[in-house]
Amino acid sequence: MKSDFQTMTMKELKKYVLENRNDETAFQALMERVDAQPQDQVYGEVDAEEFSAILEQHRRFQKD
Repeated sequence: MKSDFQTMTMKELKKYVLENRNDETAFQALMERVDAQPQDQVYGEVDAEEFSAILEQHRRFQKD
């Protein structure tokens, strides 16, 4: 039985691929879906101090 990858949510498809690692068709469907997503951010070099500050801010936000 083959699953209908087009009707799966991204979360469902990822889960399926993890549970069926030898299913090349599922993996290809996942890669096509990932490639189709818009790339909103491009990450350049990371400033370690700035990253630490952002991470700390995120941690404080999560506590609230």
